[in-house]
Order: sequence, then structure tokens, then C-alpha cells
Amino acid sequence: MTEADEQGRADEQDYPEELGFGFGEILALLSVHGGEAAAGTAELLGLEDYTGLPEVLASGASSLVARGYAHVGSSAELTVDGPIAGIAAALGGAERRMDLRLEAPGFSDRILLLEAPGIAILLRPRAYSTWWALPQRTDVGPAEATLLLVQGHLDEHPEGRVLVERHEVGQGYALSVRRADDGGWLLGVRVPGAEDSPESPGDAETLLTALRAVRND
Repeated sequence: MTEADEQGRADEQDYPEELGFGFGEILALLSVHGGEAAAGTAELLGLEDYTGLPEVLASGASSLVARGYAHVGSSAELTVDGPIAGIAAALGGAERRMDLRLEAPGFSDRILLLEAPGIAILLRPRAYSTWWALPQRTDVGPAEATLLLVQGHLDEHPEGRVLVERHEVGQGYALSVRRADDGGWLLGVRVPGAEDSPESPGDAETLLTALRAVRND
């Protein structure tokens, strides 16, 4: 197995910026890295019931090889490199998992951020338990990157809301972010079981501080 920063076959292939994976492929990538973080990531992705099924892992591994995203090593192990190795490292080695729920009238979506040493990826769920994976920019700090995602959704949906939660650490308590009429922000903390949360106004710096708090930076 190669490390996330080893390019290998990635130099020979034209990988798109955003990569789509089926749930079997995600499970196969989780098994490449292994480690304690893999179980938590599988839980966050809703895949924990499938991690022990060899036929699912075999199917996912075969699919990765068929797509040119992985190859079989000399000891019959699944090997990945380039951007795929980075995604596998983030899946299996995530030290922070952020769950962003995007809400708006008639619209809902979800973004997951997985942050491991030296690599961060964004995941978005799509139909039939498939996921889009996108490596994140390295020139933007993690909290600032979260801020850009929140701002992007609320720029597009001014009447919407974003709920930001850290998986496992403080799970169940989410930072609620909405646009204020004056262009600032309305911030609150939604507790488990609550329909809404008391809100306080804040500026961009207040929002960034609140995001750092919920991220446990």
C-alpha cells in the first residue's frame, strides 16, 4: 500500500477533480487504510452493517481495479496511489469528521468533511448509497474551508440554514447558521430533540470563532 503523497499511476491517468464511488468501493478503500478511524467513518457514512461482509468488499475492490483506481499488489493486497490513496487515507485515518446539513425551502443536502494528517476530503451523498469525493484545497485552513462551504450554501439559499456538527465529539449538538437581514449571521446551538434553537447575531469573525469551537480546533 502506498502513502497519500505517492503519485505512481496518478501521473499517468487523468483523474477528474471530483470522483464518484459506490458503497462497496468506499468500503474497499476503508479496508486499504484500516485503523481505528475506519469504524467511525463507516458509521458516519451509514455503512457499518456492511464492513464485515467479504463479498461486498470483494465487489468494491474489483470495481476499483476495473476502473483503474486500484491495482493488486504482489501479495494480492489492494493497492492505491495518487488521489485515490489520499481519499483512502482520509477515509481510514480521519482525525476529525464534520457533518454539515444544508437546508432550504424545498431543498436539503449533506456535506461530510474528513480531515486526516496532510489530507482533507469533502464527501456528498447521492442516489443508491453512492458518494462524490473531492480533495480539499491545501492553501485554505480547515475552519476557513468550513466557513466557505457554509457561506456558499447561504449565498445560494438566503432563506436556508446550515447545521454543523462534529461526529463523535459533542455529537448531537449542532451549530445552526442562518443569514441575518443585515447581511450578517444568526448563530445558535441546536440541542438533541429540539426543533429550533435561540439565535444571536454575529459577524464573519464571530461565525469563524463558532465554527472553530464546534470543530474543536
